[in-house]
Amino acid sequence: MARKKKSEFDLVHASVDQIREIKNDIAHLERMLKADQSQTTPKITDVTEFKAEIAKKKKLIKNHAPKKLTGQKASKAYAKAKELKKIIQDAMPSSKEYYRPYPKGENGHNFDFERAVKQQMAFQTDPKIQKAVQNFKSIMRRLEPENSEISNIELLRK
Repeated sequence: MARKKKSEFDLVHASVDQIREIKNDIAHLERMLKADQSQTTPKITDVTEFKAEIAKKKKLIKNHAPKKLTGQKASKAYAKAKELKKIIQDAMPSSKEYYRPYPKGENGHNFDFERAVKQQMAFQTDPKIQKAVQNFKSIMRRLEPENSEISNIELLRK
């Protein structure tokens, strides 16, 4: 059986907030190490393990920080994002349906409400849709890495 070729957009990119948090962790660990090494009785017993943890976090940023796309790659990515946006929007319940209040009354049934819940559940559990969401987020993070809201799929809801 032939293996399916992975798309360049399959890699999950970290969000701006996640990258900021990891960088803060690295800075904190480096300050701890420096302060510990300046003491006469160091508290860090395994310096190589400590440095390995810092290196692991730096590698995580290197591998998962989105690199801004430019030129022809950006155009190709934007076209793919438009295609994925349509797929996602078609599968997603509209704002009116999604934010419908819970039915009140004697029997508590509202078929519009139940249909919206079923549509949202189908949206959240369909692997094809979730793959499209993942790819859309990845592409948008690479098109505008500094914009933390760009990959929010709630902005796609009709």
